[in-house]
Amino acid sequence: MGAQHELIDVFVWNEDITLNNTEQFRKAMAKFIQNPAEYLILNMEQVKYINSAGLGIIANSVMTARKQQKELVIAGVRDSLQEIFHIVKFASFIKLFDTEKDAINFFMENGYDS
Repeated sequence: MGAQHELIDVFVWNEDITLNNTEQFRKAMAKFIQNPAEYLILNMEQVKYINSAGLGIIANSVMTARKQQKELVIAGVRDSLQEIFHIVKFASFIKLFDTEKDAINFFMENGYDS
C-alpha cells in the first residue's frame, strides 16, 4: 500500500483522477482507510488534476477516517492541485502538506510516538 511508520501509513496515488479511474481511486481509498494505522497520509505528489468525483471520494474518506478515530491528511499538494483544493476550500476540513515528510513531521509533533 505504501510506506508505514508504525501508526502512520502512507498511500501514494500517482495519476490524475478522471472519469477513467474514479472507481479505482474510490476502492483504493476505501481499502487504505481500513488500515490499522491511526494517522493516514494520502501522497498526491504526481497528481495534477482531480475531478469532482475524486474530491468527493477524498471528502468521504476524511469523514470515514474520523468515525474510526483516524486522521487523514494529504501530502504533495502543489501547483494546479493546490489551486483546485483552494477553490473548493479543502483546507477547511483536511490538512494539506507540501511534502510527505512535512505530513509525517506534523504527526510526530502532535502526539505520534514512535
